[in-house]
Amino acid sequence: MTEVKLVVTVSGGLIRDIFSNVPAQVLILDCDTEGFDRLKTIRDWDFKEGVPDAETFEVFDAMPMDTSVTPAAVEHFFTEMEKSKGGETDEIR
Repeated sequence: MTEVKLVVTVSGGLIRDIFSNVPAQVLILDCDTEGFDRLKTIRDWDFKEGVPDAETFEVFDAMPMDTSVTPAAVEHFFTEMEKSKGGETDEIR
């Protein structure tokens, strides 16, 4: 089975693009709801118990989206980021 790899491009705090090495769907749960009128209240997930939680929270009402399938670009960015681990380009700019 192929490992699914996703690359998410964010600029100015906004998601600009999501692409993957294989077809995938992504659901963005945006909890920064100030100024939005399309809100949805959803139940949280209890990761310890592995079941839906009684707690709820509001998110922007968005639909799942398909990623752009561009395996070469995904591999390129993963390779570029891996090259910087422990190397001279590890500095924060």
